[in-house]
Amino acid sequence: MLRMKLQRIMVATKPWERGLPIAANHARQLAQAADAEIVIVGSVFDSAVSAGRDRGDPNAHRTQDRTVAAARAALERLAASMRDCGARVTTQIVWGIPPYEAILAAVEEWRADLLVVGTHERGTLHTRLTDTDWHLIRLACCPLLLVKGAAFSGYRTILAAVAPTRAHREANGLDQAVLAASRSIAAACGSTVRELESVKGSDAQAIIDAAAHRCADLVVVGAAPRRGLAEDFVGNTAELVAGELPCDVLIVPTRVRRPVASGLRSQVG
Repeated sequence: MLRMKLQRIMVATKPWERGLPIAANHARQLAQAADAEIVIVGSVFDSAVSAGRDRGDPNAHRTQDRTVAAARAALERLAASMRDCGARVTTQIVWGIPPYEAILAAVEEWRADLLVVGTHERGTLHTRLTDTDWHLIRLACCPLLLVKGAAFSGYRTILAAVAPTRAHREANGLDQAVLAASRSIAAACGSTVRELESVKGSDAQAIIDAAAHRCADLVVVGAAPRRGLAEDFVGNTAELVAGELPCDVLIVPTRVRRPVASGLRSQVG
């Protein structure tokens, strides 16, 4: 039975986050169940320092190095608690803007199998997808797990949104990828996968309604490359589902890896 590879899990932090990312507990438990390794990635940037570096100012280079080192030290402190729980964790800092490009560069450089990002707005009952989240949904070359809250004890019910007929599913690589990703997460959590075979496979509302009806803890949906109107509609479905559902969402892309963006510098600790 086809499953998604789950050996390299990346947890992305956002510049405004403080403390351990809310997605960290999900990543740790999935990694330990799948015997995977984790990297926590963060991004830093200072326009004045970058401009000075481009002019060849040696002080700017030193300032950038100090900034990256400080950010990496902060991530290392966060990673320590995950290591204390038995997880294999490293940290990485990427210098660059916007944050989503830095994250995507790190994903491709490390060849991550799964990117995990927290989207819940602390202290509220609301889900807030940021500009960074939207870009990651559209552009990530590996499955993207959007985590809505810090608490995690596994996924009891996983809903996989696939096409309405087996013949169509077999011809649709995206549906196969959705099922493979669902099975991998289910295997790690010891949970059940239920297939949503909507009359309109890209009907966001049908997915949202089915998730509520079946009390899904995780919904897995595909996101096709955005080249034409039909594919834009499929992509928009993933975005609508991610924004509306209160449960976690796993976005599965069908895209090839691109060369790592130039001008982004990574530091691994």
